Parts: sequence; structure tokens; C-alpha cells
Amino acid sequence: MSTSTTIRLLILGRQPTLSQEFESLWQKLRAAEPDSTPPALRVFWVNSQVQALEALRVHHFNALVLEVDNQRRHRTRFCQELRRRFPALRIVSLCPEPLKRKRFAFDETLRLPLRPKAVENLIHLLHQNNKTELRFGRIHLNLATRTVQGPRGSHHLPPKQCALLHLLLSNGDEIVSRQTIMRTVWETDYLVDTRTLDVHVRWLREKIEPDPSHPVHLLTVRGQGFRLAAG
Repeated sequence: MSTSTTIRLLILGRQPTLSQEFESLWQKLRAAEPDSTPPALRVFWVNSQVQALEALRVHHFNALVLEVDNQRRHRTRFCQELRRRFPALRIVSLCPEPLKRKRFAFDETLRLPLRPKAVENLIHLLHQNNKTELRFGRIHLNLATRTVQGPRGSHHLPPKQCALLHLLLSNGDEIVSRQTIMRTVWETDYLVDTRTLDVHVRWLREKIEPDPSHPVHLLTVRGQGFRLAAG
């Protein structure tokens, strides 16, 4: 494993000490294997769904660890919304007892109190599936730093431009409709005025195109949407 890799967890729950508990367990596991080079771990805690959504909009996380219980449909709608908005995010349930009903298809499940082996398995799994860097042709996007590298050099991207490029990169050479972009990046189905999208496309072209006025990578497909080309 590379020492430069950092796994970022976001915890949504009632116990702020969980973040320190995760990090403490991971430090002990790393100390027990001094000859290995496991990834670093950074854990952030929030106590509301609103705070979680705001953090996910601004920063890249490998997984959201969500405290849940056996109350009817507890956080189910929120999980469904997360899956729609952040399809690459792994959603992990954290519960003191087994869930009686499978209301949502969690990617992983943890039990309280935290067990070292369970934490170790989760971090290693996230490391194996780490997708902080995406490449397509001459375009390279680092989600952790929101940096794009391409024909016009390296540029730091604002959150919306990064989300737009991430969506296009995730679809490779396929067309992504305006409706899909507006729903995923701007979280709206309002399509009467999509000038904001066009402005962001122009700004993105200024960072990744050899000649922004004659794009060869970020292409407009008339009447359909946009797609990336290797160029």
C-alpha cells in the first residue's frame, strides 16, 4: 500500500467520540504492523443530515458511516437520496444491534461497540476501492485535491466544476444529458434555464482544452448533452 493514500470517513451520528475511536483503533492496528505501509485515515463527524450533505458537496469522502437503529424507515429516505446524488460514495451502517429489516442496501455494516478487525476490514476495503483519481485520455482528475491535470497544465477546480468533470469522467465516452447533469450536480430538475451549466462548461473548457474555442475533449452533443472525448 502507498503511504500517500488517505482514506476519508464522514460519520453521521449522535456520538462525536466515534471519530477519535476510529482513528485510535486504526493507529493501534498500524503500530501492530510496523513493516507495512497502510493508508492514513482521517475521520470527520457531523450530527445532522444537513451537515452531512454540505460536507459531501464540498469535500471528497470514501465512505459515510451512518448511525442507524431499528425504528421504522430510520434514515431510509436520506440513504436513497445519498445514493442518487453521490453514486460513488460507499454507505456504511453503524448499529448497536442487527437491523431487523433490510430497508436499504448498505455497502457495509459495522456494529457498536467498534471491533478492531471490523474497522481494519473496512479501511482495507475502502483502500482497494479508492477512486480519488480518475483518468480519461489526457485528462486526470484528483478528487481529494479537486485538481485537474490536462493539456493546459494543472488547475484547482471549484466544487461545481469538479462535480461536473467527475460526472463526465465517470461516464467515459458516453453522452450525459443536461437533465442528468442538472439533477446530479445542481440537484434540481428545473431545466427551463440551463445557462449556469453552459457557463460552467465554458469555465471547465478553459482549464482542460488546448483551445477552449475549439474543444476536442469536452464536446457538446446538440439536443442531447455533453460527452468527453480522448482527443
